[in-house]
Amino acid sequence: MTRSEQSEHEADVLIKAALHILQVKGDSGFTVNDVLLEAGLRTRAFYRHFASKEDLVIAAFTEGAEAEAMRLRRRMAGASGPFEGVVAWIDARLELGFDQRVAANLRPLSQEAERAQRRFPAHLKLAFDRMLAPLIEQLQAGQHDGTFADLSPAEDALAIHQVVWGVVEQRWSGFPLRYKETRKQVLRFCLGGLGVDASAMEPTAHQPGDARP
Repeated sequence: MTRSEQSEHEADVLIKAALHILQVKGDSGFTVNDVLLEAGLRTRAFYRHFASKEDLVIAAFTEGAEAEAMRLRRRMAGASGPFEGVVAWIDARLELGFDQRVAANLRPLSQEAERAQRRFPAHLKLAFDRMLAPLIEQLQAGQHDGTFADLSPAEDALAIHQVVWGVVEQRWSGFPLRYKETRKQVLRFCLGGLGVDASAMEPTAHQPGDARP
């Protein structure tokens, strides 16, 4: 293994150690020492790659965002058009609040990233943009074919994200939201903002594994 490969492997080990700790400890966070013990590395190894714990969180969140973007694209792959694609993106993101199996990996990482956001907002925005990219693509396609009216794809994608993420955070905080009613309200609000006729706003979707009717 070359020195470059060794360095890349070492950084990957640290990131995976941080992710594993977050999965085990949940949103209680972690320390640099926790990561070093999990990774079996020394302090010098950590600071060869990361200037601080927050740097490691950003790297881990970026990796998590890549995985989430891939999951979103898989869920959207069967969409027959921009309308269905936007609905699939919303449904997939709502799963984070209503299906513990889906949320298990991203929830603690997202909460840890929020604590780092005050110092590194621009870095975390780049990670969030990766998750928004599939939605923006569908909005652009819908703007082109006339599915959506009066559209600003990047800004509207962010607005949809904020609506959906608000629901996810409420669920994580223990709010007893019901899946069917919540999904209906979110779709009506988000799709209505895109100029979609109300009669088209009742698309079906599979219900998350641990959601309640």
